[in-house]
Amino acid sequence: MDFMSTVKNSLLEGFYPKGWDMQKIDECCEKGDEREDFWHKDFNPISCDNINDFDTLMGHEIAIQIKKAKENGEKLIMIIPVGPMGMYRWAMFFLKEWQVKCDHVYTFNMDEWADQDGNTLSNDSDASFENTMKKAFFDKLG
Repeated sequence: MDFMSTVKNSLLEGFYPKGWDMQKIDECCEKGDEREDFWHKDFNPISCDNINDFDTLMGHEIAIQIKKAKENGEKLIMIIPVGPMGMYRWAMFFLKEWQVKCDHVYTFNMDEWADQDGNTLSNDSDASFENTMKKAFFDKLG
């Protein structure tokens, strides 16, 4: 699984600026799962054959971290990407199944659109990543 195959036939196909060489960016970012010296000792990547596997495993990992923090009475701060969105469907599934409330969780989006002066879209704009996360994940958690 790689960026190019994930974007193909998705809503993001044709979305990025025409000048971006997505193949080159994908090749530059591809490191595989061979261990690097700078990785945290507990970091162990898991290969996924397809986006469905990724969504399930990543959603489970997000839910596990939220559940563990709740059980330990800890606040949890997460920096989360806006997509792939399927992982949030699975995170919601596990959190609801385990009846875990998320009142101890604080999130920051990795992404948001901004102009050259750093002004971001209004958080109620349909194009806003904050709004996307609210509709797809936060509001559904209750």
